[in-house]
Amino acid sequence: MGEFFSVAGNFDLLGDPIPENHGKAGANGHIPTAENVKKVRLLLVAGMEVSRIAEQLGISMPTLRKHYFSSGVKRDVRAARRRAIADEKAKALLRLDKAAEKGNVTAIKEMNAILQAERIKDLSRDAAGDDEQPAEKPEAPAPRNKKDQRVDAAVAAIDGDDLLNPVKVH
Repeated sequence: MGEFFSVAGNFDLLGDPIPENHGKAGANGHIPTAENVKKVRLLLVAGMEVSRIAEQLGISMPTLRKHYFSSGVKRDVRAARRRAIADEKAKALLRLDKAAEKGNVTAIKEMNAILQAERIKDLSRDAAGDDEQPAEKPEAPAPRNKKDQRVDAAVAAIDGDDLLNPVKVH
């Protein structure tokens, strides 16, 4: 009967997982719960700053990025915000569609308004000649190191001075 109650992992009385190093020296590990994941997504959709979200959860920004964003880089935070907004918009549209299918007149009117707005966007894109795919950005030059920058400065100085440029002296 003792095996029946054994559970993989340690949980506190509220059912939240207990970090492995809890009570030991050093920072205690943070374990993202489903509730916190949902909270982070909703706060991102609402446009809250990442620092404020970390404050709401009672964790540091590096911990927030580590556990809630793919690689913890700032651009991933922006990408996560865009994905969260798109996901929430899709969920809202599905709920609206479900209500419209049940005959909810307000939902039907709202769906028609959304579809009309999308048609107008498509027509304006067609009129402007814009495609759905964004134009390719030109590749940025590789950053130059200090040595290369100094060589460039020396070459520019020699070219600009008639006494230093051997081509112009002769």
